[in-house]
Amino acid sequence: MKLPVESLINHFLRTYLSPFTAKDVCRMLTGVGVKASEEEIKDYLEFESLVFPLEKNLYITRAGAFTGYFFSFVPTAQEVNAQVFVAGDRCIPFVDAEVLSCALQFEYNGRMLPPENFSTDCNTARDLFSFFGDEYASQYIAADPLNKELNLASCEFELPSEVKLTGVSMKRIFKDCDFKYGDRFLCRVRDWNKGIIELFPLVAHRRNPFEMDSEDIERQHWNDVLEKALLESFDRMGPCSCIEEQLANVFYEKRRELCRSSCGSIHEFLNSARKVSMELFGVETRLWRHGESVPAVGKWNRGSLDAGSDGGVPVFELPDFVIDCFIHDQLYEKKDDVEALVNRMIPESMPITADERELFTLQIIHRNAILRKKYNWFADYHFGSIRHRALELYSQVGELVCEVDTASAELERLPQQELVTLSQLFTHVSRILEMIASDSDSAVNDTNAIQSSLEGMEYNFEDIRSQLLAAVEKIRINRFEVI
Repeated sequence: MKLPVESLINHFLRTYLSPFTAKDVCRMLTGVGVKASEEEIKDYLEFESLVFPLEKNLYITRAGAFTGYFFSFVPTAQEVNAQVFVAGDRCIPFVDAEVLSCALQFEYNGRMLPPENFSTDCNTARDLFSFFGDEYASQYIAADPLNKELNLASCEFELPSEVKLTGVSMKRIFKDCDFKYGDRFLCRVRDWNKGIIELFPLVAHRRNPFEMDSEDIERQHWNDVLEKALLESFDRMGPCSCIEEQLANVFYEKRRELCRSSCGSIHEFLNSARKVSMELFGVETRLWRHGESVPAVGKWNRGSLDAGSDGGVPVFELPDFVIDCFIHDQLYEKKDDVEALVNRMIPESMPITADERELFTLQIIHRNAILRKKYNWFADYHFGSIRHRALELYSQVGELVCEVDTASAELERLPQQELVTLSQLFTHVSRILEMIASDSDSAVNDTNAIQSSLEGMEYNFEDIRSQLLAAVEKIRINRFEVI
């Protein structure tokens, strides 16, 4: 589909609140003079993060799933004393995860609350962004406009001891009610597309803190429902791509029980939960069973892995941006050897037929001729060396992936965290190559950050390589029986 069609669909998905079918999207496009087939729309929606698939070929948008449903959070003592709160990760998963939380708008009694600066120590700041993953919290904090002078790459991605955050003023609320530390805000998304959230202060009855009342009992039930739902989701969906996706699926499925006016908050839940906690997932963080490492293989993906290991030879293909990066790298080194170029692109252990190799070589010859005509060596100086370094890592990671694939029928016997890290490294280095291939201004400005990321990935790769190769070799040896 062309970009204008994607833009129209994107607007539809950000604003439409009722369940719909692919046919409904086709009708919408037809109404504005754009033709698209129902199958094409289904293919588009299958990989679209803005929708949840329902039964009977129905879908619902994130906007439709969470608009009007309740969630809550309790401001910290520091925030209450400053009469400011920071949105941070507290609106996950009810708002657009692609929008910085400092850009969200909070409405109280029909009026928008004004922004206000909030200064705090780096550890408190990180806690306010923990559901984005501890490994990404610093980047979200640095993305706040108040920290535009902060260059994480220059200080090895470590935050200064004190940081500034864009907060939301609570002064108007304090004038209207006796809001104290321990009280909470009940929230409801009014406009998902614009990021507008209604805010309702809930002032607790001042009572003996050692006595439980009906509110405590209801929130304990809320915690129990959330814990059970998360444990079920771990078996059914695995660790998902991020914490936000895990929570989005659970809260949508259990919205009638979890999104009530008596709801608790996810932060409170994790502080008291016994069976669920933040756990390492390779070099990232996920919600998982308390005290357990998040595995790469489980009930959620065992079937698909078995289906993929049927003994057939996979068709070799590379993303276009990776092919372009390999060709540009050879041009930067002032070489012209298509055979050597093809050999670099195809891992040695990759099973590939002679016909597939010949077809791939013809593709490279054609693409190489196109790129060579418009290549400017002097304009490529800012990416030349960093692209070469990224490609070296990509090739090494790809080779190890192929080695691991030979044990695909017995992946549970491989070290799980190392296997997860390998998958993440492949994803991250691919994103770096895609960014370099785009030649965007942001990529040019982020070369120092890319260099730092590559250094960390190279270290992680060397850390897992020997362990995975040893485990694969052990599986190979065990396949042979002495007769």
